[in-house]
Amino acid sequence: TVSKHLQSAKWKITDGSLSGVVQKWKEYQLQCLKYLYEAPPIVAEGKFCNRTFDNYACWPDGLPGTYVNVSCPWYLPWANTVLHGQVYRFCTSEGTWLLKENSTLPWRNLTECEASDQDAPEEQLLNLSIIYTIGYALSFSALVIATAILLGFR
Repeated sequence: TVSKHLQSAKWKITDGSLSGVVQKWKEYQLQCLKYLYEAPPIVAEGKFCNRTFDNYACWPDGLPGTYVNVSCPWYLPWANTVLHGQVYRFCTSEGTWLLKENSTLPWRNLTECEASDQDAPEEQLLNLSIIYTIGYALSFSALVIATAILLGFR
């Protein structure tokens, strides 16, 4: 499958900089183009959506009237947080990729591959723990100061 073919160099480059991401993207692109050239056609004849690299993901041939899904590209800097995510395209009954409304660009759903803005529950609990500890410390400090002031007036 496409995913297995494209994962061989997945962990060679660990640089998270922009140049590192670009380098990983180029490696992904080369692997994809090799796959597109070498993979046998999905059907011998008839309508089907052509395999392609859309500068985001590597797409195999698609059967008419079906969704085609591939794993999130491994070159994404946050790929380790979306390991089980998929990106989707739809192959129309005419054997063409569905286009975005009022556009010549193909539609794709990549929501499962987007970086999450939400913190993990463990991180949220840690943040809450820090906040309430600071709150208790401030409250206790204010109580000690107030007690010292009251005792000073005695």
